[in-house]
Amino acid sequence: MSTASGGATARLATADERASWDALIAANPGGGEVWQGAEYLALKRAEGRYLERFVVVERPGRSAVAVGVLAKRVPLVGEWWHAPAGPAGESAADVLEVAAAVAALARSRGAFLLKIEPRTGIETAAAYRAAGYRDTVRVIPNPSTILVDVSGTEDEVFKRIGKKARNSINRAKRDGIVATRVPATTENCAALYRLLQETAEGRFVLRSERYYREFWQQFERAGAGQLFFAHRDGELVAGAFAMGLGEKTTYKDGASVRAKTAYGASHALQWEVIRWANERGALTHDLCGAPPAARVDDREHPLFGVGQFKRSFAPDITDYAGAFDLPLKPWAYGFWVKLGDRIARRMSLAIRKDPYY
Repeated sequence: MSTASGGATARLATADERASWDALIAANPGGGEVWQGAEYLALKRAEGRYLERFVVVERPGRSAVAVGVLAKRVPLVGEWWHAPAGPAGESAADVLEVAAAVAALARSRGAFLLKIEPRTGIETAAAYRAAGYRDTVRVIPNPSTILVDVSGTEDEVFKRIGKKARNSINRAKRDGIVATRVPATTENCAALYRLLQETAEGRFVLRSERYYREFWQQFERAGAGQLFFAHRDGELVAGAFAMGLGEKTTYKDGASVRAKTAYGASHALQWEVIRWANERGALTHDLCGAPPAARVDDREHPLFGVGQFKRSFAPDITDYAGAFDLPLKPWAYGFWVKLGDRIARRMSLAIRKDPYY
């Protein structure tokens, strides 16, 4: 089935297109988003909470846009569709054209809601609201982020990162901190999860160890993810996981011990991640999360410290437009916003001990 909206037409991908899905995503404007890739969609399907939809939007006279969609069925209401970190587009007008075609396809299949998270700048938010989209809670964890240029030679990349980061990396090396790439074995995944628990300490919600282990291992098996450790004198002092698709890599999870003897460990570890990104041929490394630019110096912001660390690699913060809902069936959407979403979260927390339904 295909549906048209304006000049754009959306349809479900063919078997051949699904088999080469990541290549299609990588060819999107902006070089592709790992959150739209086959591994992320498959991981969410394997959880048993979502259905995956591989959508291709054809635009006359221009290249097609691949849109990875996660769908969830709500009894008696229908489906809601979510395009994580998408759909892709060079401008708000491009995104809206693609999203309208996806919305038409979703509506034809009984969906009552389309959720989008466009990667256009914050200045474009008004365009989405004017088109009937409503502000909503984001799902993908980087509404504001820091993008590091990792193109060129390793020496060129090192010279481009901030002076503080370079000094910390060199200090860590002098102090005997060694950052390496390690396999995502059950033991290594457990070790990184323990570091995440130590870092969280009630400040943010962690999902289960099993969730992280399956995520890391699935991406590693696909050649799309890598686990990293930093040791000093044989002791694990920091860990991280990164993933990649097309010309972009993304830093997903990371944590370190708080001991002062591990100064520079996180910088050394992130430098190893950047080296990995560069070797993959990536052009951009997404540090995945920062305070918004307007609050970069606000010490009360929960991401202030994280932002200071990440800005030592590249100073500029990228603020995206936000996350938006497009109601496709007003009555169903109204029920979902007022009651359905709240019930789903409470049931997930009660049954699965997980607020992420």
